[in-house]
Formats: sequence, C-alpha cells, structure tokens
Amino acid sequence: MVKIVVKFKILPGVEEEYLEKLKKCILATRQEPGCLEYTAFWNAEERVLTLFECFKDKEAAEVHLTYPHFAVDFKALKPYYDGKAVAERYEDPII
Repeated sequence: MVKIVVKFKILPGVEEEYLEKLKKCILATRQEPGCLEYTAFWNAEERVLTLFECFKDKEAAEVHLTYPHFAVDFKALKPYYDGKAVAERYEDPII
C-alpha cells in the first residue's frame, strides 16, 4: 500500500475556481483500478488544499502519474497555487 499526502497553498482570489476544476481530476482518479482513496480537504483560513491519496501498491501509484487526467488537469491547475506543493509518501504500513 502507498499513501501520499500533498499540500498546496492556493493563491488568493482563485480558490473557488481552483476547487471546481480540481473536482474533475479527483473524480477521475477515484476510478483508477489501483486507487483506494483520493480525498481533498480544504482549509479556507490558510488557503491550503490537502490531498490524501492511497493506492493498493507502488505500481498503481506510479501508473496514476501517467493517466491523461493527471497530466492535463494538474498542469492546468499549476497557475492557481504558489508552486510550493509539499508531498509526503508512505509505503509498507507496519500494521
């Protein structure tokens, strides 16, 4: 199992537009064969979006990066955040 947590700080004034466009990518990702979870949480006070991604294995996590909805949607969404996304990856849970 692979768990990835990604945080993006969204630029002021574009939050609603960004969140609306991100929904398409989230819904498409949830349909991927190896996706176990793909959930977004929005902290309006800090303008931070946190994605919780969980894939059944390393291969599923890697294949996720090759899907058209990932490449197209995330490239299109880059202008909405400050360019300092922070990602943490966790593999092989102990329990």
